[in-house]
Amino acid sequence: MGDCTARVGPGPERRLIRVLVTVLASGLLGACASHPKVVAPKPIIRSIAIIPATDPAWYSFENVNAIVYAVPVTFFANKLDSRHKAKLFNDKLKSQPLPLGSALTENVAAALRSDGFTVEILSEVKRPPDDPDNVDYDSVATKADAILHLKIDEVGLYSSHTSTNYIPRVNASAKLFVKDQDDDIYEEELYYGVDAKKGKAWAIMPDAKFAYPSFEAVMTDTDDIRTAFETGMREIGQRISAQISGSPNYLRAEAQAAAP
Repeated sequence: MGDCTARVGPGPERRLIRVLVTVLASGLLGACASHPKVVAPKPIIRSIAIIPATDPAWYSFENVNAIVYAVPVTFFANKLDSRHKAKLFNDKLKSQPLPLGSALTENVAAALRSDGFTVEILSEVKRPPDDPDNVDYDSVATKADAILHLKIDEVGLYSSHTSTNYIPRVNASAKLFVKDQDDDIYEEELYYGVDAKKGKAWAIMPDAKFAYPSFEAVMTDTDDIRTAFETGMREIGQRISAQISGSPNYLRAEAQAAAP
């Protein structure tokens, strides 16, 4: 009996099979490549729990003079002088504590409430004593839709190499997120004063009246400097709340519908 097994020779049949296999493979790859990426739905934010900002532990004080930095001996002498003046500056400010953390927190909370959000301030959040801004978010207990962590990064005075005036430096940051989600709804560092760049969304130019020509002027008018720091915190708080309210990363219409 002859061999009944079908054989595919080197002719047109094999070439046809190769073409069909190539076409099928290309179709499968194309289907995989064109498969739409699954996008997580935007969260609906009606309520926000705020982890409040803490007061700065130290007020920075620095004078960067171009001539001083050009001469090494003078540079080190200036460093020691600045360190001594920074201590005097801190001792005087801390004699009447300035509640900048609560000022920033209350300002943001009030503005968000006026924009239609339900807001609670988490005053009992557990914090490491040596690093109070290092909060374990998983341990934060709240039923709010999102958590907002406010931080004061630096507050002080700075005199640059292009100016003899001491200018306020008030820097803070904010992060809004939903627990157990990887992407933040909003995260920004904001600068009031000497670090601000005109025209940037994260920058707030200081009032020109907050400029102090010498260390003696600084120590003489600490009440005005307190006002400068409070003004910076208020401006930053207003910018944070406005940016959160305008963020496209959540369903804003639902938040507006919750307004009383």
